[in-house]
Amino acid sequence: MIDATTDESLLMARLQTLRWKAGLRCPRCGHRDCTLHARGKEGRRKLRCSGCGRTFNDLTGTPLARTHLPLTLWAKAARLMASGHQTCSSLSVKLDVKLATAWRVRKILTEALKDADLRRTLVTEDMP
Repeated sequence: MIDATTDESLLMARLQTLRWKAGLRCPRCGHRDCTLHARGKEGRRKLRCSGCGRTFNDLTGTPLARTHLPLTLWAKAARLMASGHQTCSSLSVKLDVKLATAWRVRKILTEALKDADLRRTLVTEDMP
């Protein structure tokens, strides 16, 4: 069995590949020269644009932006939602999160899973 940090890294690598198909560029100004600024929790990288000086990460501008929840939790929630209609209370129990968190996750994923590429990335059977 793969441990949780490897799962998180694998999911982040898949999301990076999906996000930066045409190459890494600043989501604000479109500049291509971006450098690694820091590495956050769970190995999430923070990048700095050399053009405008803004910092961003691989999730900036996506439905999963500004989340502190592990990507494995998002993937588990996406699989549950793809398997059938899930209520907030059932998601709360299955994900072991507060009801308000389950509501937010469900609200975000309802829209996010309409994107076929993101759906394919999050709803994979090889993730725990």
